[in-house]
Amino acid sequence: MTDVPFLPDYPATLPNVIADTTRRYADKEFLVMGERRLTFRDVERSSAHLARGLLAAGVGKATRVGIIIPNTPDWVEAWYAAGRIGAFTVPLSTFFQAREISWALNEADIDTLLIVDEYLGHNYIERLERAIPELAAQTSTQLYLPSHPYLRRIVVWGKCDRPWAIKGPQALRAMADAVPTIDDAYLKTVESLVTPADLLMGICTSGSTAQPKIVVHTHGSVLKTTHAYRPYSLGNFRPDERCLCAMPFFWLGGLNSNLMPVIYEGACLLFSESQRAEDQLDVLIKEKATRASMWPAQFKPIREVAESRGLNLNHLVPGVEVRDPQGNILPLERRIASLLGMTESFGPHGVGNWGEVLEEKNGASWGRNLEGIERKIVDPATGETLPPGKDGELYIRGWSMMAGYYKRERGEIFDADGWFPTGDTCHINENDYLYFKGRVSDMIKTAGANVSPQEVELLMVTYPGVAEAIVLGMPDEVRGENVLAVVIPRDGAKIDSAAIQKRMKDEISSYKIPKEFVVMNFSDVPRTTSGKVQRNALKKLLAERSAATK
Repeated sequence: MTDVPFLPDYPATLPNVIADTTRRYADKEFLVMGERRLTFRDVERSSAHLARGLLAAGVGKATRVGIIIPNTPDWVEAWYAAGRIGAFTVPLSTFFQAREISWALNEADIDTLLIVDEYLGHNYIERLERAIPELAAQTSTQLYLPSHPYLRRIVVWGKCDRPWAIKGPQALRAMADAVPTIDDAYLKTVESLVTPADLLMGICTSGSTAQPKIVVHTHGSVLKTTHAYRPYSLGNFRPDERCLCAMPFFWLGGLNSNLMPVIYEGACLLFSESQRAEDQLDVLIKEKATRASMWPAQFKPIREVAESRGLNLNHLVPGVEVRDPQGNILPLERRIASLLGMTESFGPHGVGNWGEVLEEKNGASWGRNLEGIERKIVDPATGETLPPGKDGELYIRGWSMMAGYYKRERGEIFDADGWFPTGDTCHINENDYLYFKGRVSDMIKTAGANVSPQEVELLMVTYPGVAEAIVLGMPDEVRGENVLAVVIPRDGAKIDSAAIQKRMKDEISSYKIPKEFVVMNFSDVPRTTSGKVQRNALKKLLAERSAATK
């Protein structure tokens, strides 16, 4: 295996990147939200003060710091502060409900939680107290909780009158100022001890099991990989780019194709104070945005509002159409379809540009391998490596790969030669172009989010009247897939789908909740002779039924 060097002349660590980009882009606008306008120097200084406060609170290298903050300048400052002192940051989804927060805090052994008080009308203080019932009785900011024994402190951004809460960034700054020896020189020494091999991030991602997994990445894998994307579609930001980013930073898209490219190029990230299409459109117009980074399902209502105002948004990168240099629209069979990747490789392990015109025989490809990343196709039945053009399971290895899954031994994840089985069915042609065929597992991908069917199914069968739940991803033009649940009721039970949806809103993230419920008898579901659900056959049956009713 070959490593790809980090092009700058310093080790690939977040504190080095912060120092370098601040030197190069000091007075350029970096983060803009409403009246709040921060330059690269502003963010370096504010995050340094917070970092000193975290050090004064007892946070240091490898301390597990959870972040539940939406896409705002606050998220970037908090992540900068924790990452630059060597803490292991674990961004958690703002979609997480109480039971998911409780799971994540214990699964990641969170020591310090940085959390916002409210967002989009949701009260995260109340949600957190539901996640940790004994929290409400705490009278000290130093925590020792039997249900979450590693959790020591919670810092709340915003308004919070709870005695257990450290009152936001202002409290951290005060803690830093109270210890004069923890000054900028002290912080610089701490930063100098952070290495590319140190853990930087743990990203929660749904797997094929009931609970998500926490994918662990080092400073080196995060920074080298995102730096390597710079010439390609995923990272081709210009220095004058102004990007409205709606892809959350707690998932990969917000990081590797938005935040990191903006940092490297000295571009500007824009944030909307609400999710309303009208408000997001106002930001695009007022701030002269050049790019709207969001999934089609997010952008569609914005475009509709723009059209109602007589506005054309086709100038936004990457635009809605891919054209060749002569201006002709490229059909799918003549261009790169997408860039296949995963959280485990911190994004695509292949590269290419979406506007690239390919030879006919290489059309509809998902790109060639990123330099230094090895890929091979393996026969799932025999484990043998397959020749070019043969379908099998994709295996990858290389410098962009995760350090592993948190709390999982390496031998459970990688084979003896360091290869990682992706679960993707693919083939690679003789020119190294990869072609994606489907997933070996049943993972659902809806509007960019992964949903584990088993997680939703295990929750649903705890509800009265539900004997069995089968959760599927059904094709959708805008979202990619919609989550659908087939419900087999207990004898005599009546299924109230609206009541199920209402209850699920308090227990799991909204994107995991089925948008459609279909009630079926046990015998009507296609099954194997052992009773196992034949999911593909069931999806075909449901699609046929849907088409027949139109």
